[in-house]
Amino acid sequence: GESLGNTASEAVALLGLTSAPKDASFYPSWSHGGAMRYYDRSMAHGQWSPEAGPPYVKHITMWADPSCVDHAGPANNVRRILGLRTSFGNHNWNTDNYMTDMNSVQLRFLSRNTNSVLVIPPFHQFPSLSTRAMAMLNDYVLVGGNTLLVVGGPTGILFINQYMAGTDGYGYGLEPKWVEGPYEMQDAAMGSAFQYGAVTLPAVETYNVGVTTASLPKEAISYYEASEVSVVFSLPCEAGRIIYVGYTYSEMVPAWTDIMLLALRSSPE
Repeated sequence: GESLGNTASEAVALLGLTSAPKDASFYPSWSHGGAMRYYDRSMAHGQWSPEAGPPYVKHITMWADPSCVDHAGPANNVRRILGLRTSFGNHNWNTDNYMTDMNSVQLRFLSRNTNSVLVIPPFHQFPSLSTRAMAMLNDYVLVGGNTLLVVGGPTGILFINQYMAGTDGYGYGLEPKWVEGPYEMQDAAMGSAFQYGAVTLPAVETYNVGVTTASLPKEAISYYEASEVSVVFSLPCEAGRIIYVGYTYSEMVPAWTDIMLLALRSSPE
């Protein structure tokens, strides 16, 4: 009996596992110590604990890797428009509304969510995603009926091209292009949340970057264009969708603020 117990312990050790009870320190800091709202939209609240299992993720989560996203720059304006709060006292972006690392357990929890929104704000350093993280990110969009809301300029377009597989699995070849505004609402906006936006969106210096309409896949829906360049469009992806808003939000502009909020309304509640 004793030798069998020792053998089992050795096997557990070889597998890198532990049979010891896991306390809160075993789990990443984002996953404990805060109130988590149940996603079923009931008013039930609960304190997450290792015994209770993984947290319920929020309806809106924003990618916020500090090595890639400037927390004091345009991304902060995006955060304010979305109404995402920072932590009390030190104002860090470390609540469960933020995901600082895509190569993390947190993305696994998020990929199982439904009818939620993951926001990719303007960023200056391109993230490095593992193959597994890319698979979970695509599952998030394709399977769960979720929305990937990409905000900004060329980096956001390249993010879609590099990491998103699309419905056919072959990815996208979106061509970034700047064109002088204003940008006119298209007929396709009728019947969508974007019909409540401004008839024309202003160009804000060179902070607006869209894609050539010729590079959009046939299933794409373009909501605002100028000179065959779309600055607001969606890419249906089986159960979910990718929405691109081609403004960096370096300045708060009311018409573009409305577009951000309408993009949220375009996503299932």
